[in-house]
Amino acid sequence: MKIIKPITVNDTIFDASNVPEDDYDVWASGTTYATGNKVIVLSTHAIYESAGDGNTGNDPTTDTVNWFTIGATNRWKAFDKKISDPTTNTTSITYTLQDAASSITAVSFFGLVGSSVNVTVTTDAGDEVYNVTKSLIETSEVTDWYSYFFSESTRKTEVTFLSIPPYNNAEVDITITTPTGLTAKVGQIVLGNLTPFGITTYGTSIGIEDYSRKEVDAFGNFVVTERAFSNTADFNIKYLTSDARRIQNTLASLRAKPIVFIGSDDTAYGLTLYGFYKRFDLTLQTPSYSFGSIEVEGLT
Repeated sequence: MKIIKPITVNDTIFDASNVPEDDYDVWASGTTYATGNKVIVLSTHAIYESAGDGNTGNDPTTDTVNWFTIGATNRWKAFDKKISDPTTNTTSITYTLQDAASSITAVSFFGLVGSSVNVTVTTDAGDEVYNVTKSLIETSEVTDWYSYFFSESTRKTEVTFLSIPPYNNAEVDITITTPTGLTAKVGQIVLGNLTPFGITTYGTSIGIEDYSRKEVDAFGNFVVTERAFSNTADFNIKYLTSDARRIQNTLASLRAKPIVFIGSDDTAYGLTLYGFYKRFDLTLQTPSYSFGSIEVEGLT
């Protein structure tokens, strides 16, 4: 059991991307906007919609009467804590980040659409110390020649890169690729420090929380409005009893903050979630090892 304590990706860390930030025109104080007009503000990397006509000189970043905040720009959706609203770009998505504090030892990706993901780390001296590519093509269903030719092709939507060496001022390059002409997507990129919590044990359960609406009309017909869903997990963990206070303090410091929970390095178990813990219990059972549980609800 491990967690990734995310760092905040801001203009200090962000260096470059091939995803343009041109969703709409940049807001200009001297332009008059009508109802429904959308603009972007580069300082906040956000999209705003005008709430009325004759909207002139009202700063969208501070005026909540004349402007609605729609969300992050396409380039910055990968860091906005919303998996279901992804960054998109034709053929590939690239980001270059600067790790000034050597706090990036793991990177997780969620809501992926593509063929592969690469993470490369280069020191400020120009030495490449990490270069790993992971395929998004799922091959677990291929067990013989029949399944090779006839099984339904599936792709992974999440991958995690662990054991990234920490270097001050290192450059982290991310590349998500897809076949030429198709659209690459990524819901969230989460970078941070990998922290061990113990061992995930059997009895851990996974599921989903579906936010779709299902209503029945007067004639007994179902009317279904499909909405987003979140992954859930109830982790059972075995940990060193002497680590109980450290685990408690770590989780307490991360309350109400989305973090990455990694129950197993094997993605086949579905035990990697990006979200909040709802509660945790650490039962002190023996002087050496103890057992506990962490209930997690993923972000949509």
